[in-house]
Amino acid sequence: MKWRSSLIATFTAAMVIAPTFAFAQAKSDDFVTLQPPGQWLATQFIGQQVTNNAGETIGNINDLLFDKSGRIANVVIGVGGFLGIGEKDVAIAYGALGITADANGKRVLTLEMSKERLRAAPEFKATEKTTYMRAKEQATDMGQRAAGKARELTDKAVKKIDDMRGSKSN
Repeated sequence: MKWRSSLIATFTAAMVIAPTFAFAQAKSDDFVTLQPPGQWLATQFIGQQVTNNAGETIGNINDLLFDKSGRIANVVIGVGGFLGIGEKDVAIAYGALGITADANGKRVLTLEMSKERLRAAPEFKATEKTTYMRAKEQATDMGQRAAGKARELTDKAVKKIDDMRGSKSN
């Protein structure tokens, strides 16, 4: 009888562990057809606001860094600036990010850090460039060149007006 209860206990444990083990040991030709519980889409994180304990918005998730095992290691947060202009990226450990839900079940991301500390943090520099990153860099460069050209044209216009006013008084 003793062996029977031991066998039942082993079988029950195997039934509880088996789905987890089978999922963890998936072969490369297996397909996941439904988002597993407790797993989130990266696209749901990108752009999501991050607040501090005071409830202030301190930045937005710009990217996620994965380690070789496929786990999220770091989170890149865009801080400062407005609509991405003047913003800098700061990377923090994923574990430092608090993930909770509000009363409506919406995911809330919090970080125990002030806006000032994040703004003073060293800037994160990616070694890989995405299409979005390259486009953002090009847009920033074009904006700076356009602003420089606008200053140049303004200076020429002011000089021309001054020249015209000077020739009228002579």
